[in-house]
Amino acid sequence: MSIVTEAPIWFLLLCILAGLIYAGALYFRDRFNRTYGSFLASVLGTLRFCCITLLAFFLLKPLIKTINRDVEKPIIVVAQDNSQSLVVGADSSYYNNEYQQQLKGLINQFGEDYEIRSYNFGSEVREGIDSLKYNEKLTDFSKLLDEVYNKFSGRNLGAIIVASDGLYNKGSNPVYAYKKLNAPVFTIALGDTTVHKDVLLSNVAANRLAYLGNQFPMKIMVEGRKAQGETATLTVSKKGNNVFSKNISFTGERFSEEVNLTLQAGEVGLQKYTVTISSVSDEITYANNRKDIFIDVMDSRQKVLVLAYSPHPDLNAIRDAIVSNESYQVEVKLIDDFSGSISEYSLVVFHQLPAVGGNGMSAIQNALKANVPSLFVWGSQTDFRAFNDLKLGYSLEFYRNSNTDVGASFAEGFSLFTMEEDIKLMFKTLPPLQVPFGDVAFSPGVTNLIQQQVGQIETKNPLISFNKTGDNNKVGLIAGEGIWRWRLGAFQQFETHEYYNSFVTKLVQYMASKEDRSLFRVNGTNDFLENESVVFDAELYNASYEPITNREIKMTIRNEEDEIFEYNFSPNETRYKLNVGQLPVGNYSYTANAMTDIGTQTEKGEFSVSALQLELVNTIADHRLLYQFAKDNNGEMVYPQNMNSLVDMIRGKKEIVSISYESKQLKDLINYKWILVLLIALLSAEWLLRKRAGTY
Repeated sequence: MSIVTEAPIWFLLLCILAGLIYAGALYFRDRFNRTYGSFLASVLGTLRFCCITLLAFFLLKPLIKTINRDVEKPIIVVAQDNSQSLVVGADSSYYNNEYQQQLKGLINQFGEDYEIRSYNFGSEVREGIDSLKYNEKLTDFSKLLDEVYNKFSGRNLGAIIVASDGLYNKGSNPVYAYKKLNAPVFTIALGDTTVHKDVLLSNVAANRLAYLGNQFPMKIMVEGRKAQGETATLTVSKKGNNVFSKNISFTGERFSEEVNLTLQAGEVGLQKYTVTISSVSDEITYANNRKDIFIDVMDSRQKVLVLAYSPHPDLNAIRDAIVSNESYQVEVKLIDDFSGSISEYSLVVFHQLPAVGGNGMSAIQNALKANVPSLFVWGSQTDFRAFNDLKLGYSLEFYRNSNTDVGASFAEGFSLFTMEEDIKLMFKTLPPLQVPFGDVAFSPGVTNLIQQQVGQIETKNPLISFNKTGDNNKVGLIAGEGIWRWRLGAFQQFETHEYYNSFVTKLVQYMASKEDRSLFRVNGTNDFLENESVVFDAELYNASYEPITNREIKMTIRNEEDEIFEYNFSPNETRYKLNVGQLPVGNYSYTANAMTDIGTQTEKGEFSVSALQLELVNTIADHRLLYQFAKDNNGEMVYPQNMNSLVDMIRGKKEIVSISYESKQLKDLINYKWILVLLIALLSAEWLLRKRAGTY
């Protein structure tokens, strides 16, 4: 600890000089000290000298500098795979008992020289290894990487120990993903690399949606391991009745056969199909011999028309995203080639229409007259005089026949439909759209989904927004061309088109959906995985169509065994929410009731919970991946019986040591309370002595 000041050190002499002058002038003017006498004058002068010198010194703004040294031990992260694949077969009792004691013994051997942080992981990452159940339905090394990186990046991360069978079915390959941690990785090779006898359904693929009266395909992959000479029966059943059957003969040690079939969608609603391959003797597990598939059979699909003035890469980018949702049928036409009826469609996308010369105005007016929702995409070929005449709540004045690159930012407070957080953040990194340059005006009723961002400045100008015309018809606007770049940018960011497709289909779903003016609505998906929580939200309105949350909403859920479960929704701002939690695999129906001013309102629906069996498909441990994982990250792979050797390996690495951090802190000296006490004490002592001497 030391005292520092920004003023030169010789200023301290001026402070001392000020104290001497003040004390001398006050107590030593009379060289004979007739008033106080020599001794008392010296004492009083000393007190005054100290007080004035301190006060003058504080004018220099002195600071107290303290230096703190902290020692951070190297952090060792121990991560245990908690997925189902570890306990398939004969070793399950070992992992549930003896192995867990070995792992805890390994942690204890590190002693006080290291900070040990333990985790278990599967589809999620949780802290601690005291409650291992090996019941996770997925294995995701990426989630573990993110957890370790977020918590320990920038800290003294010494090493990571990952105990796993090397099998992963979600996220990226750990061999390449972990290099950014810049810490050695050691692996404990668990599981069995022996190929056991097993007959299984490695994959069953079918479209989630089908349409009444149509046929839909199903693809089934059957595998046999060490089942040569065996025969099993593949069956597909619905409500206990077989709709397909085939005998499979296994002719090799590693056998696989793809079975393609076509089924008829003859009943509306959520239909459950059970695919089964009969078991053979001495299989390692029978859990992978059955899969349940749920097909949502609908009456018809909605039709979307994309009309454009001329070919453009935006057209395919919009079309590909919409057709990823099987609820929609998409047609892409140039305006000069279109001769159909606009009223047949649930949504029309007008790309750069009306075009120069008012081209396309007839089709637009027909759509507005028929109350067909219309989504407009502005571009360099748009005729803005004709567009402004439509009076849709948007206008662009003084168009200068030029475009400007404009970025995107999600509009906070948007509530017409929900967007995932990853998609909201995605817009910040997407390439800009080419927006026509001019003066934008929009009516107060416009709701922005995406706002224009110029450089780092977020504006309120709409980039993607929605409005309603006087006839209560939905209209939307994408105020620039080049959305095909968004598709590429989203793929570059996430390595999948899923996020871009989800964004476009949500936009289309809102635009194409018919206006629902009912007082009570229940919203939620109709397909959940068994490791997901079943969640619903509900909306309740009064007679003035204002949202209310002061009424009780009850829901009863019925499973396939006719068991009934009752729940209550909880108010959540202007909506209600219900989290049922995880439910067993199967088909469910629900009935929700809410009391309103005009009586009881009822909503009914169906949903399914699908099984996750990815952990049971591959029962052969991948120790090659674990070896490569460790080698590429400056570590070693060991087997459970040798796991204690990891302590010596880590201690032997010279770079894994404690780190001493030095931090400096500056604080104003005048902020210390004892300084005030000292000054008061000096002045009080002086005053008391002067009073005792008969002066003031």
